[in-house]
This record gives sequence, C-alpha cells and structure tokens, in this order.
Amino acid sequence: MRCVRCQSENMPGRERCFKCGSILEPAAVVDVHPPRMPAWKAPFREIARCVRGLRSAPEKPATHRARKVLSRAASDALLGVVLSVVPGLAHALNRRFKEVRLHVLLWAILLSLGLFLYGSPYGFVCVGLAIGLHVWIALKFGLLQEIGDLGTRIGAIFVVTTGLTALYWAVPRVVFWGYAGGYTALTIPDMNVKAGDYLLIRRIGDMHPIARGTLVLFHPSGYHNVLAPGVRTVGQIIGLPGETVSLANEVFRIEGQPLDPERFPVPGWLRRRSTGISVPKDSYFVSSEYRVGGHGGVLTDEIIRNTCIIPAKEIRGRAFMRWWPPARRGFLE
Repeated sequence: MRCVRCQSENMPGRERCFKCGSILEPAAVVDVHPPRMPAWKAPFREIARCVRGLRSAPEKPATHRARKVLSRAASDALLGVVLSVVPGLAHALNRRFKEVRLHVLLWAILLSLGLFLYGSPYGFVCVGLAIGLHVWIALKFGLLQEIGDLGTRIGAIFVVTTGLTALYWAVPRVVFWGYAGGYTALTIPDMNVKAGDYLLIRRIGDMHPIARGTLVLFHPSGYHNVLAPGVRTVGQIIGLPGETVSLANEVFRIEGQPLDPERFPVPGWLRRRSTGISVPKDSYFVSSEYRVGGHGGVLTDEIIRNTCIIPAKEIRGRAFMRWWPPARRGFLE
C-alpha cells in the first residue's frame, strides 16, 4: 500500500505508514471476474483467429503436417509398437531415435548376416536374434512401462514376438514370390554340387518339358516306404516322358545309351539294379538319395517306380544357384 503523504510503500494490511505514521487509506477492491465474451460470439472469434493465422504464418508443407499427425499417433505406446514394424520408426517420429540407434544398427547387421548365411544353422540363428532385437525395439517405445502386471507383460511379449515372427516368415514369400530353397542329398561333380548344399529354386508353373540333368524341387503326395507325404526334396531329372531308364555297371542308361556318371550320378540305393523303368506321359524319372527298404530287403521295381517317377504337376521349380556353402556359391550351368 502506498502512503498518500510520503509515497512510501507499506506492507498490505498496515493501518499507518511505517515512515511518517499517516493513516493509510484502504485500496480499492479489484474485481477478479472480468466480463466474458458472450457464447454466441466464440465461433466467430475462432474463425477470425484462423484467418489471421493464415495471413501471418506461411503454409507448412504436406510432409511436415503428415509427420506431425504420425508423431501424435506414435505417442501412444500401442500404436508405437505397430509403427515399430519398421525398427525405430516410432522413435524417429517422436525424435527419440538416439535411444535405439545402436539397437537398429545391430538389428541391420544381424539381418544381413542371416540373409548371407541363409540355409545354414548360423543363418537361422542370426535371423532369430534379429527378430528378438526387433521385439525389444518395439517394446522399448513404452508399452512395458505402461504395464505393471508381470503376467500381462509376458503376454504382451509373446503377442509381439509371435506377430513379428509371422511377419518375417511372410515378407520374403511376398517380396521374393516365385523363389524358394531346398537342400539336396546328391553329389554331382560336373555341377560342383555336394550332398547337403542349399540351392535356390525358381518356381515354375506348367512350363514343360524340363531338360535332362536339371535339379528340381518336387513336392510329391507321398512315397512308398521312403518319406512322409508332403516332404519337399531336390532331385535330378534323369528320364523324360516316354523314355525307358535302366541301370548297368552303376551307370544310368536311356533307351540303352549310357549317361555320363559325372553329370548323372547313380544314388547308392539304386546301384544294384538293372531292370528298366518306363516313364509315363507327363511324368519324369527323378533321381535322389533315399533310405529305401523293400520287403525282406529286396528292392523291387514297384518301389523304384513309386519313388522315382514324379508327375510333372508335383515339380515345383528349377534350381539355379548354389547358395550354401559360400565358398562354392554360384549359378548352376
């Protein structure tokens, strides 16, 4: 309170000035509730503010507005997990990428190693570690911090892991549609192929005939005493439709003419046979290594026919590249 006589400032509530002792006059009461704008004028005020903002502020680019919308969406932990399908995307939209930049770098390294070593146990381990790290990046955005119950946390980890694993399984089949892979049990010196190699396969439809010597992936409905129905394997085309395949002196013969054993090796389980097998129309004689047991240890023509005669519709694709091991990686001639 200001003294009228000496203009000194006094503490509120004093009755006399501490300097001159004059009686202080009470200050006027201030109204803390000023009059407000009528409700019907509020919409017009908002319109006027928008118009002034458009005139004074430059229009922001569409990318900036889209980023702002995504940033607001990513601020929710659950939506952040969805956006983390691309590792680090939710963090980047919220300017928190520094929190996971090392994790994203390690994820990229593991995934690259997994692709390079694909077809080997090391490749599958690297891909599995990449999936685990991807799950951690998605959960690190904030979902686990919002969940206090241990059981709910375990459930959330299980759901995210299952979803991302399914994504890793589906994406290659969509991106690389028409391609597959498979192991071969054959050793073919002329093609530099050895048992246990992982081959890349290009799928085929009804493109027949297939050349002799081609390595193919086939998915038969079943074998006779060999493999369970639905098992895929890689074998070599020996006999074409309408030909007769026989064996003599551990060499395949087509219509009595011998084939080069370096290019068309005879599997071990067939080397003791010499009976000719006729290849039906729309089928192929496909050679591969099996563990075949006949009745009483006798390998009959029926067993050979049921094992080696593969209908053309059951051949899924042609092998075009050795992928594993890397030391012999290259295209097949």
